[in-house]
Amino acid sequence: MFDVFQSLLSTLAPALNLPEITLREDDPSCLLVLDDFEVSLRYLPGADMVMLFTVVAPLPEGGRESLYAGLLDANTFFHGTQGFTLAAREDTGVTLQGVMPLRMLDDSNIAVWVQNFVNVAEMWQSRCVNAEAEPVAEAPSDVFMQDMLRV
Repeated sequence: MFDVFQSLLSTLAPALNLPEITLREDDPSCLLVLDDFEVSLRYLPGADMVMLFTVVAPLPEGGRESLYAGLLDANTFFHGTQGFTLAAREDTGVTLQGVMPLRMLDDSNIAVWVQNFVNVAEMWQSRCVNAEAEPVAEAPSDVFMQDMLRV
C-alpha cells in the first residue's frame, strides 16, 4: 500500500502546483507548504490510513474561553470542520488533523481533500487571530465531504 500512497502523492503535486513529492521507504510521510501552512501527510501502514496535520495558530492571549467553546462546538458532529478535528494545547497551539482510509482516496479526490483541509485551517486561523467572541463561521460546503463519526 506504500506504493498506492506514493502514487497518490505523484498526482497531488501537480494538482496543487507543487514540486515532485518523494518518500523514503523508512518514512512514509512528507511535509508540504500550502498557502501559509506546513501540512504533514503520513501513511499509517498498520491502520491503512492517511493522516493530515497542521498547526493552525498559536493560542491567543485573550478570548481563549470563547475560542475553546468554538473549537468544541465545531468538532461536534464535525459541523464546523468538514470532518477534520481541531485540538488545542499550550505547547502546539490550535491544530487541525484528519484521517482517511487509503482505499477512499484516489487520483480524483486527493487534491480536493487536501485543499479542503487547508481551507478549514485558514478559516480557523482567522478565528484564532480574532478570538474576541467572533461567531463560528461555517466551513466550506463545496468540498470532499467526510463528515462522519469514526471510532
